[in-house]
Amino acid sequence: MPYIDSTSVSWAAASKAANAPRRIGVFKHDGGDLSVMDWFCGAGGSSQGAHAVPGLRVARAANHWKQALASHAMNFPGVAHYMGDIRKAPVWAWPITDLFWASPECTNWSIAKGKKRSFAKAVQGDLLSLYEDMEEKKFKTGEDPDNEPTAEEEASRALMEEVPLYLRGVIERGGLVKAGIVENVVDVRAWVEWDSWLREFHKLGYLTRVIALNSMHADPRSVHRAPQSRDRLYVAYWHKSLGRTPDWDKWLRPKAYCSACDEMVSALQVFRQPDKDMGRYRSSYDYKCPKTSCRALVEPDVLPAAAAIDWAIKGTPIGSRPKSDDCPEGLAPNTMARIRAGVARYWPPARRRHRRPRRTVR
Repeated sequence: MPYIDSTSVSWAAASKAANAPRRIGVFKHDGGDLSVMDWFCGAGGSSQGAHAVPGLRVARAANHWKQALASHAMNFPGVAHYMGDIRKAPVWAWPITDLFWASPECTNWSIAKGKKRSFAKAVQGDLLSLYEDMEEKKFKTGEDPDNEPTAEEEASRALMEEVPLYLRGVIERGGLVKAGIVENVVDVRAWVEWDSWLREFHKLGYLTRVIALNSMHADPRSVHRAPQSRDRLYVAYWHKSLGRTPDWDKWLRPKAYCSACDEMVSALQVFRQPDKDMGRYRSSYDYKCPKTSCRALVEPDVLPAAAAIDWAIKGTPIGSRPKSDDCPEGLAPNTMARIRAGVARYWPPARRRHRRPRRTVR
C-alpha cells in the first residue's frame, strides 16, 4: 500500500509550480522565500498558520501517526513527510530548513518516557556523516513505499530535548536554522531540566523569548483570530547573526478598550507575581492599561466561539443522547461536571431556577 494515496500524489504533482520558491528577499542575505519544518504537525494547524504568512513555504513535516500525516499531505501537497518516533530518529542529521516549528507532546517530554541523550555526544561528526543521506530518504512526497510505524512509534511523541539537538546538528554541518518556535502547555515551564534546555539555545548563538499567550489574544493580521481560549507556552528563538530582534510589542500587546481612559490601548501583560514569566490568563497574569497613570485592568478584543459554529447543523440535546455505564447522562461525567460549572457561573439565576408546574385553569 502506498504511503500516501494516488490522489495526494496527483495533487503534489499539480502543485509543483505553486510550491516552487519565490524570490522576495525577506532578509538581506536571502534570495527567496523561507522554508519551514513542522514537527508534530498533526493535520496541519501550525503549517496552516505558517502558510498564511507571506514569504514562508512549508517544506517538511514530521509526525508519529500515519492518519495525521495523510491528512497533512492532503492539506499540504508537495510537502515532504517523515513518519516515526522522533525520539528514536537521528534528528541531528535531518534536512535543513530556514525556520523550525516544534510542538512536542505535553505528556511525553519527561526523561522517564524515553532514553535521555547527551547533547555533547549525540552530534559527533561521524554520526552526522553516517545518517545524513539515510534520513534524507525518509522524507516522502507520496511515491515511496509504505513505512508503517510500530505500535510503540504510534504512541510516541517528540521530546523537548530533540529541538536543540537538531539545531546543533545543523550547525555542525555548516548550516543554520535562522529562527523557530517551540510550543507546548504552560506546565512545561516547571520542568526540572528547563534552564539547562534553554541554555542549549544560547550556546548555539540563539536569542530567546519565553512567551505566555492565550490563543484568543493572538492577532495574526492576515487571517481571523482563533475563537478559542487556550493557554500555551511559546519559546521563540532567533540567531544573533540575523542582526535584528522581532518587534514583540507589535504581536504580544493586543488591543483593548480602557474604560478609565475611554480609548483603545495596546494592552500590557502583567504577571501577578513579578518573578514569574509563565502561567494562565486571569490566574497568573492579566492585561492592563499601558499608561503608568492608569494601569486599569482591561479585556482584549476576542473572537467569540459562535464564529466557529455552523448554526444550521442541528445538535442532539444532552438528554436525548444514548446512555451507557460510562456515560450515564449521555456524556462523560467530567464533561457533565464542566457543563454544570459553566451553568452555575454564567447563566442568569432566573434561568437556573426550576420552573414550577403551571396550574390548570378550569
